[in-house]
Amino acid sequence: MLQHQREFWQFHDANPHIAEKLEELALQLKRSGIQRWGIKALWEVCRYELMLRTSASARTFRLNNNYTSHYARLLMDSNPELAGFFETRERRGD
Repeated sequence: MLQHQREFWQFHDANPHIAEKLEELALQLKRSGIQRWGIKALWEVCRYELMLRTSASARTFRLNNNYTSHYARLLMDSNPELAGFFETRERRGD
């Protein structure tokens, strides 16, 4: 497993609420009739909402853009309703 993959899984394991929120947003779109969407758009919604809910002293929490492709794959693999919802490309190093 590559370093960035290990870092993603460590982040995901420590922050399961991120995947839950991304899945919630994606399912809202899918169920409203949207067939495809960009994971980065949902990522920015999560970033915005977390910033609003986070106290000033805890604002060092960051959503690393390097994790978006991992989340897109995780969501599509773990929820059949989201299969094919995000466009993915072959990752370097795979």
